[in-house]
This record gives sequence, structure tokens and C-alpha cells, in this order.
Amino acid sequence: MRYTRDTYGEEETRALGRVFAGELPPDAVVAFSGDLGSGKTAFIRGICDTFRCSEQVSSPTFTIVNEYVGSRSIRHCDLYRLDRIEDMLEIGLDALFRESGTVLIEWAERALPLLPLPRYEIAASHGDVESHRRFSVQLCDADTASILSAPAELFRRKA
Repeated sequence: MRYTRDTYGEEETRALGRVFAGELPPDAVVAFSGDLGSGKTAFIRGICDTFRCSEQVSSPTFTIVNEYVGSRSIRHCDLYRLDRIEDMLEIGLDALFRESGTVLIEWAERALPLLPLPRYEIAASHGDVESHRRFSVQLCDADTASILSAPAELFRRKA
């Protein structure tokens, strides 16, 4: 499974997240990559709309992992502040994949060696106008190359 969709505005991005959520098995891992402001958190809010926990969603940049309670257990991770695999292991990121529930990971390209297969991958990017976002979505398994890449933002940050 692989497709690309364009959205214009946050509500369309959330609507795409809701459609995507209808495909998700209960213990799915969803890995997101994309520059700041590319729509990752809005897409995640759409997923969480489906599972009746979107009012709890905030980007966990400083807490690293947020847990949401709704019709499904959701763990939302943001790896923006973590530079090393060792840091991710120290906070128990790998243990999240062994627990039941859906795991949504922003800046997931930073954790590629830890991410289980199969997993869903979503690469978000800015479009040609301010409200335009493009989402490439695929189910990644052992025979599929990852579509996650380091966003330009990471090249501007000090490591």
C-alpha cells in the first residue's frame, strides 16, 4: 500500500488523518517525518478524532511521549529533541513497541534502527502555497524501502 494525498488547511489534514485511522490495526506503529509545520501533529489529531481522544493531543516535544485515552490506547512520541539512539533506548522507546496500542512517532527518521516492521510511514511536506501539505503514506515491511528522510530542519539544527 502506497499513496500520496494533498491537503489545503488543517481541517483537510485532520480529515485525511481520520480516513487513515480507519485502516489502522489496533497495535499499529505509525512513523512520521517532515519539517516543522508540515502537518504531522494535525494529521495525528485527525487519527485521534477517530479514537475519541483528539482533545488530549499536544505535540510532546518536551515530554517526549504523551498517552491518550479514548476508544483505543494511543502513545504519541516526538523525537525532535533526541539526538542519539542511546537516548531513545534510555527513555524506553523500544518498549513502547512491545505494548498493546497504537504508537504515533514524529521525527521517526531519527529512530529508524529501532522501528519495528511492519509499520506505516508518513512523509509530510510543505506544498506550493502556505496552506498546502503533501502526505506520502506507505506500509513498510522487510521488502519495502523506507520513505522517511531527515527533514531540512534537522540540517539547520546543531547536533
